[in-house]
Amino acid sequence: MDATYKAILIANNEFPEDPHGLPKLNGPANDIKILKEALCNPEKGLFEEKNITTLLNATSGEILSALEQFFKSLKYTDQSLFYYSGHGLQDRMSRLYLCAKNSKKDSLISTTISDNALNMLLESCQTRKHILIFDCCHSGGFKGGDLPQSLQGEGRFVITSSTSEELTTDTDNPDGPSPFTKYLHEALLSEGIDQNQDGYVSVNEVYEYIFPRIYKETKQRPQRKFGDTSGDLPLCKRKVLVQSPLKPEKVENKTLNLGSGKPKLNVSEQRIDHLAVKANEKLLDEIIDVFNEGSGELDWEATCDCDWIAIETHDTYIKLKLTPKAGMNRGSIRVKDKSGGGSKTIRVTVEKLEPLIVKPEQEKTAEPQKKEQHVLGKDSSVRSTKLLVFKDVKMRHINQAKAVVDNSEQSGVIEVFSDRIEFVGDVKITIKDIDVLDYYPQDINPGYTYNYMGISGNYDGVKKMMYFYVFSWFGAGQTWKMAEQIYGLIKNKKLAVEPNFTTHINNPPNQNTNSNTQPPENPPPPQNNIYMPGAWNIYIYQFGQQISYLNLYFNVGGALSGTQQSVDGFSQISGTWGYNPYNKLLSYNVMVSLFSGTVPDSGSVSLQMDPNGNISGTDLLGRRWTLQKTGN
Repeated sequence: MDATYKAILIANNEFPEDPHGLPKLNGPANDIKILKEALCNPEKGLFEEKNITTLLNATSGEILSALEQFFKSLKYTDQSLFYYSGHGLQDRMSRLYLCAKNSKKDSLISTTISDNALNMLLESCQTRKHILIFDCCHSGGFKGGDLPQSLQGEGRFVITSSTSEELTTDTDNPDGPSPFTKYLHEALLSEGIDQNQDGYVSVNEVYEYIFPRIYKETKQRPQRKFGDTSGDLPLCKRKVLVQSPLKPEKVENKTLNLGSGKPKLNVSEQRIDHLAVKANEKLLDEIIDVFNEGSGELDWEATCDCDWIAIETHDTYIKLKLTPKAGMNRGSIRVKDKSGGGSKTIRVTVEKLEPLIVKPEQEKTAEPQKKEQHVLGKDSSVRSTKLLVFKDVKMRHINQAKAVVDNSEQSGVIEVFSDRIEFVGDVKITIKDIDVLDYYPQDINPGYTYNYMGISGNYDGVKKMMYFYVFSWFGAGQTWKMAEQIYGLIKNKKLAVEPNFTTHINNPPNQNTNSNTQPPENPPPPQNNIYMPGAWNIYIYQFGQQISYLNLYFNVGGALSGTQQSVDGFSQISGTWGYNPYNKLLSYNVMVSLFSGTVPDSGSVSLQMDPNGNISGTDLLGRRWTLQKTGN
């Protein structure tokens, strides 16, 4: 069955809600106009006009609605193209937000289209053939890096106009397109671009046309990534000319020339790390572009010193297929110009976990009982007992504390015994000989992505420290509560630790979380009392950035329900609430239904009302809440 080509083209050049933070752009309106013309070109286009949706200067709600309808309509045999031209913004965690007509820099969650929302739409549709093209600033910045796993997947080709750290250039001509889309338009209509003369111009052929031209004009470096695919995807077509019986000589290893002078070899990446890869997880191919920062021709080759890395050499890049064995795998690839243009080494590290082996029940019972008789100190009469369990815990390496997306991170359960701690995820890890248990909050550790609990000890025979956290956008203090309870067992000598054990968790933080505090006798009447029952819009900010928007209804009987839009997407909220008017403390105990599952959450917020009636507050993590009542 032939593929049907469908596209959605989005452009925004006016941002009236925040004209100073988001200045007007010249290019976007012209970008989607010329791109649509090229895609529908009668001789070279693959797209019918009826299958192309365009949105110019639409609001975030209108764009999300159109995207949902577009991806929902795709069938298994369809091929989709998503294109955006406009302002791209990053938050402090390097997440990318695409701006709309109503966007404001201080309200990214509620007024933009996040990369997470786009990823959810891609995952929910039937087809697995997608091309995504972004012509905006920071367009390489998808959650903590340059095109990481979050937007890679089967059949996904991604091209961006710049890296996550670069600003994309707009045009000075009000009637002209941006430089990137100008060369994209040229590539779709240019003759001689179909290098293999198969009748189609592929994504890679388009990228290799754009790269040297945009770099020469603006010094921008576009990026490309594609996941597990069954071949290059076409963007347009060409007439196949009758070939001469004498085939032209193929030019090997032709690279992208970016400068002048003698040849100088360079590569797009020199280090690849994948930690704690699951036993059954298949790694996506790695794409390393090979550049010539000089001029002339490079005659390069790529070699590897290990058998678990397979190299596929193409004209302008190498594709690495990684098949690591269980354990720590290290290897290196050397890319060298044979004519003296230099060389580069790419170092690859992959840690693959052992498969979890469950012993038969009869084998378990046949083990000597003495293995279960772990003791505390010298008292051999004390059996090892399970004391606490914490669910939905994340574990990551301490060198990934500032990473937004950590592919090595594991999810699981912490089980605390009287002589050890076990983390049970894809594999079970036993932590013994504990000498440090501490808490590392964001407010005194700049750049940390989360608040962490750190445990140093013997991890299945290896001495190290790992970080643990419980993720929660709505509530606060979940990781602290976990660390506090485990330290309580140590303090009361219920959990064995090393004699040199150290911690800074000597006293709980100065926090009042008791919403049922009894008022003093004959208390004064509360001033500026806040009446909580009713409907509320709540905005939560951290480090000057909006991280969550909630629409909640507080029932008179103590029930709480509503919705939340955060950097992790849309979720449902339900639970209970309490409010003490004497200390103006709002407390909640809820279940948050995320895309990935339901998690419990609880916490409290200290509220205040200013003379103008504006209500705000601070929660246990120091995040600022702004509350607006919308109905009773």
